[in-house]
Amino acid sequence: MSDQFSLTRSMCARVTEPELRQEIDGHTGSDEATSGIMRSIDRFGDDASILRYEVSRKSGTRSYRHGKAAAWSVRAVRT
Repeated sequence: MSDQFSLTRSMCARVTEPELRQEIDGHTGSDEATSGIMRSIDRFGDDASILRYEVSRKSGTRSYRHGKAAAWSVRAVRT
């Protein structure tokens, strides 16, 4: 599980939703976190000025195997 990772906007636009979900889930290990990150990316829309999305675990949160998922932050990096 990663504490931080990035996704290019072009990759997010090019792959299918299940492929993107699998990529994000590989970093988070959580369906709940993956769904939240995908919603955040979707809210940015088709903004062509975005180069990539920087995704990081919010400080002060923990991930438990059978407990509450960690909180993640998605930031758009623009040109």
